[in-house]
Amino acid sequence: MAPDAATLADLEIGYVTRGAQVVACDAARRLAVETHAAEHALESRQAAATRAARSPAARRKM
Repeated sequence: MAPDAATLADLEIGYVTRGAQVVACDAARRLAVETHAAEHALESRQAAATRAARSPAARRKM
């Protein structure tokens, strides 16, 4: 919060601080979204490999 008699420097510090907070929040959100997508891709690959291993064609090779 800015002081009652805020100077231009006070306001600039406030804007820069808020801008840094927004950038940090956006980076954290982006990391969370990328992690979520990577987890689901890994789960999908694992499920596909499990289905392929259980398929009749895979059993005939044994």
